[in-house]
Amino acid sequence: MPDERADDAAGGAQQAPGGTTLRVRGQDVKTSYANMCLLLSTREEMIMDFGLTLVGGPAEQREANMTVSNRIIMGLPAAKRLAIALSQAIQRYENTFGVIELEPRAPAGAQRPAR
Repeated sequence: MPDERADDAAGGAQQAPGGTTLRVRGQDVKTSYANMCLLLSTREEMIMDFGLTLVGGPAEQREANMTVSNRIIMGLPAAKRLAIALSQAIQRYENTFGVIELEPRAPAGAQRPAR
């Protein structure tokens, strides 16, 4: 059975709240990878800077540098809906595949370095 979400992203239709049909067109979409998001807000808007963070140098002198690739600005009601949708999507993922670890674990049998 084909993945309906892939069909929707390619230009299919979805039923939006309130009975409105939402047609999604993705033929000109640009894709970026981000491992960091910096959140800023004003009284009316949420500003999200997405980008890559690379950490380098010895542990005692680590410095992180973030290169912003995309900035998304949205009203706070839309940001709240996004937060709810992300939370629900992560919960579905974890129910299917298991808990997402926030801190990477050492491989089995690996020893931690002495301090």
